[in-house]
This record gives sequence, C-alpha cells and structure tokens, in this order.
Amino acid sequence: MEKWEELLKNPEISDFINRHQGAATRITMASQKLAENSDALEALMKLLPALDQQVVNVFFSYKTEDEAAAKAIVDTLEENAGGKLNITYQARFTEEIVGQSWRQEIRNAVYKANWFILLIPDPSNELDWPLYEVGLFEGQRTSADRLICLYRYHIPSQIEDYQGVEVTDTDEVSKFLQMVFLNENPVPGMKPLNSKMAGKIPELSQQFVRAVSPLKQSITHKVFEPWIKLRVRDLARLQTRDDLDQAEILSANDKVLELFDFMEAPATWGTLRSTIPEAKGDGRWREELFQVVRLIATKRRFDPIQAVFQAHDGKIYHPVVHAIDLRGEKEGVIEFFHITFSEEVGAFDPSAMPKSLFVLVTTLRFAFRFRWEVLEKFSRRPFTEADVDLLACALKRIETDWHSRGMTDQTALARCFTQRDGERLERISVEWRKLRNEQRTGELDAAIEEKELEKIPDLLAGIIPLNQEFLEMAINRFAELTRDEGQDHAASNHGGRYIASVLDGGPLEMHR
Repeated sequence: MEKWEELLKNPEISDFINRHQGAATRITMASQKLAENSDALEALMKLLPALDQQVVNVFFSYKTEDEAAAKAIVDTLEENAGGKLNITYQARFTEEIVGQSWRQEIRNAVYKANWFILLIPDPSNELDWPLYEVGLFEGQRTSADRLICLYRYHIPSQIEDYQGVEVTDTDEVSKFLQMVFLNENPVPGMKPLNSKMAGKIPELSQQFVRAVSPLKQSITHKVFEPWIKLRVRDLARLQTRDDLDQAEILSANDKVLELFDFMEAPATWGTLRSTIPEAKGDGRWREELFQVVRLIATKRRFDPIQAVFQAHDGKIYHPVVHAIDLRGEKEGVIEFFHITFSEEVGAFDPSAMPKSLFVLVTTLRFAFRFRWEVLEKFSRRPFTEADVDLLACALKRIETDWHSRGMTDQTALARCFTQRDGERLERISVEWRKLRNEQRTGELDAAIEEKELEKIPDLLAGIIPLNQEFLEMAINRFAELTRDEGQDHAASNHGGRYIASVLDGGPLEMHR
C-alpha cells in the first residue's frame, strides 16, 4: 500500500471524506503531495477544512502604523480571489473583542491559517508583536503551510530563511501574485484560485507597489532654491536655445516665481525667462542651460553651468539642472527636467563698468587664478600621478569658467593696451599656445596625457616669468584706466558717462 493510501485510511481522514464527498478528489491529491513528508498526517489534517470549502485561510500580520497599506493589499487579494481567500487581520477585529478574548481570537486565526503573511515596510519599527504572531504560527506550522514576508528593505533576521517578497519590486510582486492566483496547489490538492487573472497581474503588481510605497504617510518634497519642473516634448528637435523656450512648465515654487517676477507660473519656459532683460548678443546663461539640457538628452557628460544673470532684486543667479525624471526603468525616456537657480554671491555687477575695463579686470582675475591654482602649485617637485589628475582638473575648471564668461576674443583684450603692450600680449599668448591649445596638441597637453612626471613641472615653471610679465603689464594698465575713469567721472554731472577712449563699445551687456 502506498503511503498516501495509508493517509486516507486514517480514521479521522476517512470519516471526513465520508462526510464531505465533494472534497474527496482534492484530499486524495493532497495526500499524494504530502505523503513523503515527516508530518504528512498532521499537515493533511490541518488542510481538510480548506480543501472542503476550497478556501485558503490566511492570517495577515502588520504594525498598526502600516494599517492603510495592509488594508489596500488585503482588498487587492480578496477582490481577485473569487471568494477563495479567507483573510484575517487586525482591522477586522471588533471593539467587543478585548483582553483575553482578543488574544484568543488571534491565536485561533493563526492556528488555522494555511498562509501567514507578514508585512514589514519599515524594519526599524518595533516588531515584537508581529514576531510574537509569527511565533504562534511557527509553533503549529506544517509542511503544507506558507510563511511569506512582504518587506521593503530587508527581512528580519528571525525569519530570514522564509519566502520573501520585496514589495517595491514589481517583478517580485508579480511572482507572488502568480503564486496566489495562478499556480496549481496554492495549498496541496487545490486548483488555482483564479486562472483568469493572468492578464491582470501587471496592473495588480503596480497597484500593490503603490499601496506600500507611501509607508506611514505621504512625503512632500520641499525645494528651498528657486525651482521649476520642465517637460520638453521633442528632445530631438532641440537645435538652439530658442527651441528650449517651448518647454512646458509643470511645476514652479514661489521662490522661482518671485525671481522672475510672476504671481502664477506661465505655460512655458520662454514666457518665464522673458522678464530677464537681455542686451544684443547677451544671454550666455540661456545658451549654457540649453547646451546642458541637450547633452543630458543625448546621455552625454556635461560641465556645470557657469554663466549668470541678474534678477530684478539685484541678486545674481546661475541655473543648475539638478535632476531628471525618467519614465519606467533607469534607462527610460526623460519625462521632466528639474532646474534650480542658485544665488551667485561671489559674482559682481559690472553694469557701471566700461567694457574694456571689465575685460581687463576679468583677465587679471584669471591670471591670478592661473598663477596660484596651477603654476605655483604644480611647478614644484615631487610631482606624482595624482598631481597630474589634480592639474588637469584645475585647468579644466579655469578654462570652463573662462569660456563661460565669453573671454575667447583676444582682440577685445588687446584693445585695452597700447600697441607695444599688445605685441607683448601676443608673444605671451603664442608661447602659451605652444604648450596648451583647444586641439590639445600642445607640449603640456601631451605631457599630461602621457603622465610625464619630470617634464610637467618644468614646463609650468617656464611659464611663471610670462605670467609675471602679464600681471605687471595688466596691473599698470588697470591703474591707468581707473585713474582716467575717475577723473572723467569727477568732471561729469553723473557717473553713467564715460570717455570714448575707455568706453570702447558701450557699457557691458548684462551677462557674465
């Protein structure tokens, strides 16, 4: 006689079959599934009510603060199980069940459960009571039962060997729902609970994940910087900064509305930014913003935006593309761009400064940076491979800032000097371009590429005299220009008029 046949001849089981003939086939199938288990008789005895009623008894355990998520999950399971899940959970206990009666009600429900489902969205919460309920289930658990932990971060160590379902992973949730609704033998001997659910599993998985994601309460993301969320409908058609003007504004906080002088958010980026005045040829901050958006759209690296603009309150800002939202997976289509505007406290307003003077001041600033961020720092030994990387970073930072400020026009700087000093400036520039140029074919470029540790400091040391020559020449010229400007200002009725020789093209446009 087979072991499963011996199980069916057990007096209690035989008597149950005689009284519940409709369950005979299911009980036979269950006995065949369980026959080789050491607890086969105990497991089959516990299954008899479920096989007779064709209902899986479930105890759902959770912390009180997770009750909203628990209710949503239970509703999802019950609504789609065709009446074949009998789920007991704390929210269904009536107020009349108190004290020892309440505890006894829990024990009874746990003892008869075929499945024990434990919800733990936040393992940092106190878990004494849920783990007490797990202990009750473990005390009478058979090989026909399931203990399933729905977790968000990790399974508690006390039950880490049991089946776990990461509730924020739709693939994991889909497998769990397939087990619940579609698999044969959800408990031994029972047919699938609802084989018609196959097409609904993906939708239910999303619903399941949404139920648990909020945890205890919804979360509000508050941005302290001026901030907007933009949607660009067709990223492939972005060709110029004016194309970006058509981007839709999905959200905007009060700070950004105040910055651009709006009470309510307009429909497009072009309308919002239009309140910032631009002189002819101005707007490098818009150009850099456009370039960064386009680079992100094509999955390319980009440098931080350096260019700035002045708002109505006199403060100076620069835009930062600080985040994007993707549709679906991490490599999905870009849905939104998040842009903040950070105040640039180190920038100054040169609107009252003659253009030639501004060009000279800006160049002087970079000459000082180059002297102490590059020449003095990296022209001495010992020089290591780590220093090569630091040098390349320093050069890139300075050059990015230089280009952002529109300082690539050598003739604009030359016009600040006399003809003789202009020739000296050209000689200095020629010598530098032998070492480093935009094509990265200079002697210093090659030395950095090849990490020539002995050669690099010597090349930089050779530049120090040229840097010193330029600083002396530029400082002297700066003193002359400011002296002349001061005399002209004193002779004029207002400070907004400049002598023609210093003005050299009119006031500086309002971008840096």
